[in-house]
Order: sequence, then C-alpha cells, then structure tokens
Amino acid sequence: MRPVGRGDIGKQVVDIQTRLAALGYFLGREGADGFFGPHTEHAIRAFQQQRLLFSDGVVEDNTWTELVEAGYKPGERLLYLRVPYMRGDDVLYLQRRLDELGFDCGPVDGIFSPGLEVAVTEFQRNTGLNVDGIVGETTFDLLRRLRKDSTHEYMVSIPDRMNGYVGRCEIKGLRVSVDAGHGGVENGALGVGGLKEKDVNLGLALELTRLLETQGALVYLTRDADVSLPLYQRTEAANAWAPDVHVCIHHNWSAGSKAEGAATYFFANSTYTSAGGRRLAGYIVNALSRELGRVDLRKHGRNYACLREVKPLAVMVEPGFISHPEEGLTLADPETMARESQAILHGIEAYLARL
Repeated sequence: MRPVGRGDIGKQVVDIQTRLAALGYFLGREGADGFFGPHTEHAIRAFQQQRLLFSDGVVEDNTWTELVEAGYKPGERLLYLRVPYMRGDDVLYLQRRLDELGFDCGPVDGIFSPGLEVAVTEFQRNTGLNVDGIVGETTFDLLRRLRKDSTHEYMVSIPDRMNGYVGRCEIKGLRVSVDAGHGGVENGALGVGGLKEKDVNLGLALELTRLLETQGALVYLTRDADVSLPLYQRTEAANAWAPDVHVCIHHNWSAGSKAEGAATYFFANSTYTSAGGRRLAGYIVNALSRELGRVDLRKHGRNYACLREVKPLAVMVEPGFISHPEEGLTLADPETMARESQAILHGIEAYLARL
C-alpha cells in the first residue's frame, strides 16, 4: 500500500481511524473524519509502540497488517488451516493459551500454521471435543474456562523457531537469505551528503553475499539491483528458498546528528520472543562493536514483518547511522562494507559454534 501519514485525506484514512477507534485509541473530538491530523498520528505512534513496530506515525504495509490483525477478537470467527494462513490477535490468543496448557504450537506469532493445527487437534482430542482442527466458540470457551489468564506479564521463550537451532554448526553448506532493505522508488532514509539507505543496504548485502559464498555458504539475495519489491513479496521469496538463516540489511537514521552505533533486531511480540534470534542478534552486534569500534546499541525484539513472516531464524542488522556526520560518511566505503561483512560473518560463526 501507499504509505499514509500526516496531512493525508480520504476513505483510506477513515478506515485507519475507524480501526484505531475500535481498539480504544483517542482521535480527538473530530473522530474518524478522514483527515490524518495530529491526533491520528499520535494514535498510530502509540499503536506502533504497543505492537513493537517502528514508531514513525506512518501507516505502511507492516503497520496496516498489524492494524487489521488487531481487530480480530477470540471467538468472533472460525479459525482453521487454510492458504494463505489465517492471522490475527485471535490466533495469537489461541497460541498463547495452548502453550500455557502444554500444547506445542511453535512460535506465538499470530499465524495459523500447520504446527498450530496439530496442537489444536491434540487439545481437542485430550478434552473430548470434536477433533476437526477447527476452532470456534466451543473451543475458545473451553480454553478460557480451563484456567484463567495470568495477571502477570507472559513471555514465551520456547519453543523457538527451528527448535532454537539451524541444523548446522559451520558456515559451509549453510543456507542464508540476505534481504537488502528498500530499493527502486523506495529510497529509505536519506543520510549525509545525499546518501540513500537503499544504496548502502544493497552494497553491504552484495559484499556479505560474496564473503559468505567464499566460505562455502549458499546465499539467496532478495534483490541484487536497484528495484522495488513489496515487503511481503520479499519474505515469501525467502521462505520459498528455505534458508537456515535470514539476514535483513538496513541502516539507521536519526533527526539528531549525534546518534551513532550498531544495532540488531530479532522477532518478538507482546507474548513471544525468539530465543535463537536474540542470541544470533547479540553475537552480530557484539562483533560489529568490537571489530569496527561502533557504539553498541544492543539487540532489540521487534515485530517487524521481515522478522515475523520468515520461517527460519531471522535477524535485522543496522551497522550504523547514515545521518551521523562522521559514521555516515564511511558507510558507503567498500572497505567499511568489507569489515562490516566480516563482523556479521563472525557473529553468525559465533552463534553456530555454540549450538
């Protein structure tokens, strides 16, 4: 979808506002008036923060998908396995309750996958329900009655994606998909000297690909040129290739010129965190900080689509700030990209060595 933000008007804005209001967000006295003003922007930022998304007040594909999914309440519709997979907060609730009761449904990501269908049928078989893999009011009602939801914060760390491992202990033969963020008409952030994030992302992705391949890894690039590819098309392409590890390349930006340093991200939402992703992200950011002298901005759990939608272990890497007057100028330098690629490789190797 076309990004929608401050100053936009029309039916699409009304739809966004209506969904926000239904979720309890304050839109001012004007309500859903079709104008994307300050109150709507504030509500979107609050929603993005609550969902662990990038909080920029703009509704793009990732935020819109989360906004739609947030509207699904447990018991309001039948849940079952289909293609494309059903997704929403009702699926998230189902996964959480099954996990609490000891039924392994895989990652608690709000996606009705084949693994979740297995958990549903096991639950139905154990509780005397009709074993059909379809979750309706009866199943939801029983899930609620068996045990009340805990009042404390609930965070699932296991079971993890890929059971917490990638199946290999060395780079040789490892299947790695590399996603260079943005591209084509989507420039990403603009840095010092007119530096475009899409170009730096691609440069680093190409260098990382070259390095991984010299070490015997099998690599798939979601894009190898300056082209526009929709976010969800990229994740579908990566999934179709069936990698062991998925690495998203982005670069950070800040309105203030002092922000600098490297950061990494792994998949997490309000009820689940990828333990393997967190470890891998930690090794990579540590390597970037140690080998390039970057400020360590640490690893962070985020519900970004590039991390949520891919099936394998996934991390997003932001090696530096293109907005920093000194750090930003070095990011497009081939020698710097080579050193960053080495650090990312060393981070992956450190993760594999400890499996």
